[in-house]
Amino acid sequence: MMTAVTGGHASDPDVVGCEALPVDLEDISDSVDRALAIRLCMPDRQEIDFMASRLRGALNLFLAEDLGFSANQEARQMRRSAHRLLELLARPDAETPQFTAFEYTRELARVTKYFVGLWREHHPAGGHDE
Repeated sequence: MMTAVTGGHASDPDVVGCEALPVDLEDISDSVDRALAIRLCMPDRQEIDFMASRLRGALNLFLAEDLGFSANQEARQMRRSAHRLLELLARPDAETPQFTAFEYTRELARVTKYFVGLWREHHPAGGHDE
């Protein structure tokens, strides 16, 4: 089963720590689709921040796995993009304008969507490694 090492609080899925979480591709894909479906009616800041947190958690799960990064230049580039997005200084804070936080969340979703596809390539039997 694909897992990531996490800790912290149950409400903070993107904090790396000490207990393993399984990857739920359906839930991650739903989060990606919801974030990318946002168009003219921007959600409130609380929803944007919630989606960003869920997507950061998903990216951490994917980065903990061997998805063929050494053999795939595009995957290495996307991994670098993911690491940049996950850096604390890159994340929007309370002072960040809502639209900037929205764009950050959409970029998280775009990169996460790539990793969902990469995961499916490496695990054609299904969403969960058993």
